Amino acid sequence: MDIHHNQRQHRHRRRRQRTLETDNHRRRRHRDCRFPLLLTGSRQPLSKPLSCSGEGFSQPSNVVNQLNHETQAALVEAIEDEYKARAFYEAVINKFGTVRPFSNIVHAEARHAQRLETLFIKYGVPVPADTFTGTIEAPDSLKTACKISIDGEIENLKMYDRFLSFVQKPDISAAFSQLRDASANRHLPAFERCYSRL
Repeated sequence: MDIHHNQRQHRHRRRRQRTLETDNHRRRRHRDCRFPLLLTGSRQPLSKPLSCSGEGFSQPSNVVNQLNHETQAALVEAIEDEYKARAFYEAVINKFGTVRPFSNIVHAEARHAQRLETLFIKYGVPVPADTFTGTIEAPDSLKTACKISIDGEIENLKMYDRFLSFVQKPDISAAFSQLRDASANRHLPAFERCYSRL
């Protein structure tokens, strides 16, 4: 009687141990999918983006196919536009000092680029390199810099309006809308005030 009882307890402990090991494995896989950037140690896109769909967290054969060519091109144009704006504002700061609104908006442009970068990573699209930093010169006057910035923000609004006319992915559309609103409601008015007071 005692032998059978001990055997049943032993089998129960083994089943419980296997269950705990399986649960721990699933939790680790789920944690890694939620925070993929922690796996790379950098902000570079993953060579094989993780997918958390399904019980086995299967890897899609080609994540890029989730976006059509037009949407991919829009992402590239958007992030390059943010790179260019940031490079121009940095050039103005290097020439004229830490002047507002350039000193504030240059950080916003960096955040915009990072926001777009997360979408590149999510959809497995290679993040374009920033080829603008250090290649753009500031104009001779701060007033001219403000006027150039006004024109740049207006073009930025037109760009996002164009993208929003065809982009279907809700998360990309939401990002474009938020970046457009930031330009319309904060950046453009700030540069207009800058131009009017000089």
